[in-house]
Amino acid sequence: MEALAETGVAFERHETHFRAGEEDDVWLQSVSERGWIVLTKDKHNRCNDLERSAVRRFKAREFYFGGGYLNANDMAAGLIMALPEMRRIVRRYNPPVVGSITRSGSITIVFDEQGSTHLRRKMRKTRPST
Repeated sequence: MEALAETGVAFERHETHFRAGEEDDVWLQSVSERGWIVLTKDKHNRCNDLERSAVRRFKAREFYFGGGYLNANDMAAGLIMALPEMRRIVRRYNPPVVGSITRSGSITIVFDEQGSTHLRRKMRKTRPST
């Protein structure tokens, strides 16, 4: 969080507003209604059907660190490099949108208002050429 503070980005910590283990339906709705953006190190959220459903339903914007075992310094450095792209994505994409941040600060959109970008890429590759 020091990396965010040093960049001048305003942020709120989850535990300031919600109890530990709060249901996704509760906190994602509140965060989305406030226009906040979720930043998490929980890369397993992309596999959690309940959280994905809540992200869609409440039109959340979420970024997570997708690369393996990143330590705090790796995440801070990646976040600082990713901030310009995060801002561009927030302006360009209607919610919901979910992006994966790498150690180097690059972002891959994994979910948007049309659904899984991974599934769309996979479908394009399997279509027969005409």
